[in-house]
Amino acid sequence: MTIPTRQCIVGEIASKPQWRKTSRGEVRFFARIKVTARHKRPDGTLSEPVESFHNLVAYGHPAERARTRLRAGDVVIAAGFVREYQYPSDGEEHTGEEFVVTWWGHEAWTTTYTVDRTHPPSVLPFHRRALSRPAALAALGARPAVVTR
Repeated sequence: MTIPTRQCIVGEIASKPQWRKTSRGEVRFFARIKVTARHKRPDGTLSEPVESFHNLVAYGHPAERARTRLRAGDVVIAAGFVREYQYPSDGEEHTGEEFVVTWWGHEAWTTTYTVDRTHPPSVLPFHRRALSRPAALAALGARPAVVTR
C-alpha cells in the first residue's frame, strides 16, 4: 500500500485577503502568497533563497475558515492542487496558474498559538455520540484555539 500524498505550499500571505461569492453562491477566498525557496545544486549545496509570488484561492469550507483566521503577513501551509486558467489581457488570451486550497493551517514554527485541551465532561456515556463539532465544543464549554502573532 502506498502512502497518500498531495501537493502543498508554504508561504506568507503577501496581500490583503479578498472574499466574494461565486455565481453558485459559494464563498471564494483569494490572496497572493510569497514563497521563499532554495534549490539543491548538483554539488549538493543549496542556492540562495529565491522569492516568488503566486495566486492562492480557496472555495467553500476552507474559504470560510480563512475569512476569520487569515490576514496579510500570516505564514501558512496549504494542501491542494495547481490549476491553470485562461484570462484576456490587452486583447490577447493569456494563461495563468493558481494554487487551489483544499486544506490549510498556520505554520507552527512562526505562529504563536494556544491549544485548549479541555477534557469531555464525565456525564457523557462511553458509547460514541453523533455530535457536530460546534455542538461538542458547546457541550464542553470550550473555546476554539486563538491564533496570535
